[in-house]
Amino acid sequence: MDKKLPKKFKKRTRLSWDEFFMDIAVTATNRISCIYVKAVAIFVDDLHRIISIGYNGPTRGDIHCNEVGCLKVHGDPITGKIKRCNGIHAEINAIINSGDVNQLRGSTLYITVFPCYDCMKALNNLGVKKIIYLNDYLRILDGSNGKATTAEPEARELAEKRGIIIEKFKKGN
Repeated sequence: MDKKLPKKFKKRTRLSWDEFFMDIAVTATNRISCIYVKAVAIFVDDLHRIISIGYNGPTRGDIHCNEVGCLKVHGDPITGKIKRCNGIHAEINAIINSGDVNQLRGSTLYITVFPCYDCMKALNNLGVKKIIYLNDYLRILDGSNGKATTAEPEARELAEKRGIIIEKFKKGN
């Protein structure tokens, strides 16, 4: 295969696998109804095939934040009372959508927002080998009007302790 291509075939650059999957994740954020967090999770196997995808949003049949406001920031639309978020995280939706959690063992997770501690515990137990993330996670504190957040260093500590490879996404990789 030492033949040169005719000049009419210009060499074109292709996205790396990381760029490809993260671009899909970023595009999928357009489905999210949460007004504060735009998290998409994509599980990929070692042959670069998508196993499952999920994004954050309310539980099936529940109200959407973009229609009535955030329960933990703006309160219940009827009572005004601050409540817990009714959303399910992207990672959990992707796990549910996989149909068979065994196929997630050894997978790579591409995610737009670094997993929270609770999700990291699930990812650890699944046997995820690598997480490539776009943005850090900051939990919005209840009743803070979306202005007060807190980090969850325990999530990163757990991943490091369990040997899960963590990479911050960089365009061009």
